[in-house]
Parts: sequence; structure tokens; C-alpha cells
Amino acid sequence: MSAELREEPPDSDASRALCAEYMALVRERLGAGFVPTERIFASEDAFQAPGAAWLVAYEDGRPVGCGGLRALDARTAEIKRMFVTAVARGRGHGRLLLRELERRAAAGGRGRVRLLSTEVLAEALALYESEGYEVVEHVGRPGHPVEIWLEKRLYS
Repeated sequence: MSAELREEPPDSDASRALCAEYMALVRERLGAGFVPTERIFASEDAFQAPGAAWLVAYEDGRPVGCGGLRALDARTAEIKRMFVTAVARGRGHGRLLLRELERRAAAGGRGRVRLLSTEVLAEALALYESEGYEVVEHVGRPGHPVEIWLEKRLYS
């Protein structure tokens, strides 16, 4: 099944519902003590700044995925809040979102994209690695799952 990508506000009803489901999944995998921070997820304002984007994927009129892009510097963009709802996984929606965010980053002059994930999101890591992302840093803290920074060069 194909999805339609729509640019919309990160605080739209569809975006909020998807992000709530994403947070529930992260809390389930990381534990009830997990606290979302701006460093991990970015603020909604980050997706409305110049060089930024917020996309929602729709399948048959239903929101099934989302992802955001923000500029880190003149050459680097960061992808945040990439998520596809459980009932729509395995249909290529995450790949579609990722590629469109990368396309927008390149069109905005960013030669590379970065993203932060964690070892407990194995499905996401598999997608990123299959799309050419390389691990650039592991951040481990005692008693917490390892955070993994990945990066992809879009052009030289």
C-alpha cells in the first residue's frame, strides 16, 4: 500500500495522536521512568523554523506515520520523531518518510543528515542502516539503554 505524505503542523490532531503512540512505545521499551526531552525529540517549534519540515503519512485517509526535519547548521540536518504506527509497519511508509526528509534536507543545502535512536528500537535501526546510515557514536549511561547517533552523507 502506498502512503500520501502531507506537510502539516506538528501540533495537528493527527501529529499529536501519532506522537502519543510513539511515546507510549518508547516508554514501553525504555521503562516507565523514561522522560522525553528536547534533546531527544525536539520541540514542536523546531519543525517550523527555516530549513525544517514536519510530515505526516496517510494511508487510505488515516494518519499512519510522521517525521520531522530541522537544520542543525549550514551543512547538517537532523531527523526527529520518525514513527510508523504498528498496524502500518512493513509497508514502506517509514522508508518513504525518510527519503522525503532526506530530499528536503538536500534541497535545503544540507549535505548530511543525523539522527538519534536507541538500541531498543531495532526496527528503526534496521531501516536506517538499510538506507545507508552509519553509526557515528554510541552513548551509554549506566542503567540506561545505549543511544545511537547515525549519520548519512547526502552529497559531498
